[in-house]
Amino acid sequence: MNETNVSSDHWLAERIRETPLPQEVATEMGRALGTESVETLDEFVSIARDATGGGALAVDDLCHVSETTPHRATTKQKTYHFRCFFDAVVLAHLVDERVEIRTESPAGKQIEARATPDGGIDTTPPNAVMSFGVAVDTTADDSANGSETDWERNNKGGCDSGCSGDDGPTRVEATMCPYVNAFATREAYERWDRKTNAATVGLSLAAGVSIATALAD
Repeated sequence: MNETNVSSDHWLAERIRETPLPQEVATEMGRALGTESVETLDEFVSIARDATGGGALAVDDLCHVSETTPHRATTKQKTYHFRCFFDAVVLAHLVDERVEIRTESPAGKQIEARATPDGGIDTTPPNAVMSFGVAVDTTADDSANGSETDWERNNKGGCDSGCSGDDGPTRVEATMCPYVNAFATREAYERWDRKTNAATVGLSLAAGVSIATALAD
């Protein structure tokens, strides 16, 4: 597959919540969520809200961890560490205050953001983007074929509260969290997308705020 096809098929530029997802993403996301094909990110939001009783997410529903992770969010009074960087973006809409976010791309690039409850977000670098994705084969052990990176392994662990079950990470957490990432540029996302064992879409980090808002409202 050439680079032009990868970038056009896997990039959401407008109406990101309503735009149909690529078929592979829709199918694998549905498998991970235990439902039929998830056709849009709006449908993903609806399923996520149903999982918490049909209402908005609460702070306790996020994937908190007590250990240090590449993804952290700081409010005036507390620093949170998450298994998934996007939880830090959602947090700003749940605590009703500005949140300072620091995360790390799969390639180790540091990305910072300042998110506010009104939907504003400033990023460093300014053209930061993000991905939504899911492992292509949700029943496979990626480490068995050598495709799992140290970064993916470090981001696959369970959470102390939120999305983990009593017996460890849920299938959703294990197959989706490692593939929801921030990147310094669209080109960096596309390079990662071409080599990762997952079905993903990319979008600007600013555009992703509308998903966080929908989950929190």
